Amino acid sequence: MTMDFSGQVAIVTGAGGGMGRAYALELARRGVAVVVNDYGGGVLGEQNGSSGPAEAVVAEIAAAGGRAVASGRAVGTAANARSIVQAALDAFGRVDILVNNAGTGIAGAFTAHEDEAIERHYATNLIGGHHLMRAAWPHMAAQRYGRVLNVSSNGALGVGGNAPYAAAKAGMLGLTLDAAIEGKPLGILVNAVMPTSYSRLIEQIPDPATVAWFRDNLPPEKVAAAMAWFLSRDCTRTGRILLTGGGRLSSLIYAETGEIFDPEISAEKVGRRIEEIWDETTLAPVHNQAEAGARYFRHLPWTAADTPDFGPDVERG
Repeated sequence: MTMDFSGQVAIVTGAGGGMGRAYALELARRGVAVVVNDYGGGVLGEQNGSSGPAEAVVAEIAAAGGRAVASGRAVGTAANARSIVQAALDAFGRVDILVNNAGTGIAGAFTAHEDEAIERHYATNLIGGHHLMRAAWPHMAAQRYGRVLNVSSNGALGVGGNAPYAAAKAGMLGLTLDAAIEGKPLGILVNAVMPTSYSRLIEQIPDPATVAWFRDNLPPEKVAAAMAWFLSRDCTRTGRILLTGGGRLSSLIYAETGEIFDPEISAEKVGRRIEEIWDETTLAPVHNQAEAGARYFRHLPWTAADTPDFGPDVERG
């Protein structure tokens, strides 16, 4: 059964090449009108850019009979986020799907980079996506429907020599998990993906054999094909972290290891029982803050009349 994307509008950032282009083409071939956003700069965060790459993808979509417009705005500021969303509203009248794919690389030793490069990296890889969600959110909430995919990376788990990238991509996970809770009752589903794919960033790897393996086995089109379901009306899951590449798809969860409880806890007692804490034989999945907090109730029972609530006073699913 073919999924129905009729009448929908998507914004895809970083869509002038690589995975972003694959997302834009996949959605367009399914009938989605697409805002193809790409500032046309380098993958390492260079600031010189143009709308040329975005316009080239728009031409591809148009040649195949689809609908698309180009946006050459750089993600990273609230003003540009509002402009990108407005481009969707001006061209197509609505916004249903947001793929926060834009990203840059900044590998190197922990103290290797200039202040401006670090700040620009966070702006592109984390803050820009947050601003775009803020700009699109009211429109999605008003129509009681939205699908957001935030592109993270398994680099968030740690690589070495990649601290800004790891931190920004880990930030995308927190952004996803929190927004998913708030968005669910509004009809806005928010998920994250850690793709493993050939991309413009992979081309920066100095080892030719590694680049060739990615190119031959992990085309970006397979990431986009897998993620299309999570951007569809059929999807009912939110707050999930997906891992995909080359036709493989799984999900990643947080989990607690073994524990100790001692009302008289001390550093010395921790030292004596540390292996119990590291024990991974009885992992307990933790999907949100409420689940994490509830694990304390086994040792510290809740006695108040009201049901415990670890969240803020906002509408949440």
